[in-house]
Amino acid sequence: MDKQQGCLYERFGGDQQVSELIDQFYYKVLFDKLLRDKFLKADMSRVRYQQKRFFSQMMGDKKTQYTGKDLIEVHRNLNITDQQFDKFKTHLKSIAQDMEVSVEDIEDLLEHVERHRNVVVFNK
Repeated sequence: MDKQQGCLYERFGGDQQVSELIDQFYYKVLFDKLLRDKFLKADMSRVRYQQKRFFSQMMGDKKTQYTGKDLIEVHRNLNITDQQFDKFKTHLKSIAQDMEVSVEDIEDLLEHVERHRNVVVFNK
């Protein structure tokens, strides 16, 4: 899709598509040996809700305001590695491809996510 047609959130398909992306993402994560232990004690309904809000805002939705905890505070003690962050991005890419999101918008999404590596990865 042409980037002139609105923000990534709009090009992606809005709330329903972002919700679908996050729901499918956490389904994959919970079956991924590299990632699932990071979420074993988490309230997954809350995690999905906050992640949807975060992604919507990150993707340019001006109506959504992420109100969750500071990202550094949330991730500091999880000991997330670069390898795990990369796997996170791999799952997002795969799901977005399955959802038939354009290559350009997938690249844009992954660039947005990459900008947050330094507040998520603390185990170098």
